[in-house]
Amino acid sequence: ENLPEVQTRCKPLLGRYAAMQTSRRLRQRPIGPRFILLHTFAHLVINRLTFECGYSSAALRERLFVSPDVAAPMAGVLLYTADGDSEGTMGGLVRMGKPGLIEPVIQRALEGARWCSADPVCMEMGHVKGQGPDSCNLAACHNCALVPETACEEFNRFLDRALVVGELG
Repeated sequence: ENLPEVQTRCKPLLGRYAAMQTSRRLRQRPIGPRFILLHTFAHLVINRLTFECGYSSAALRERLFVSPDVAAPMAGVLLYTADGDSEGTMGGLVRMGKPGLIEPVIQRALEGARWCSADPVCMEMGHVKGQGPDSCNLAACHNCALVPETACEEFNRFLDRALVVGELG
């Protein structure tokens, strides 16, 4: 997160968010590369779990735990569901979190994120003007990294697939 190229990549997104904060008089909150990386990772895994567990993406939720404090760095994701109905069983999601089962899911999520069906446009839009709500996403669209807004605690903002898997080149 301290690499100059990572800081440079995130700068346009953070600038657009800062402008939105000012215009809407929103409270100041730290959003940085760690947050963007972790948030995008959560979305990629949620999208993959829809294939692995049989849940719809609207049935899954995320909770992000990110601390920008250098003295006490923290980065964690909780993926959960409160639905135990026809979407599947809560045990199915719990079972996927066990060692030996979650690692292949994460691997497939990362492999799948290398290419979006909207590439190269999806990857390039972030450089041009951003995409998504308030242009607060870089490489993230409905084909690769967005989830239903009910599943996302940030309303599908602060996402960048390239920060997780690298750019096309």
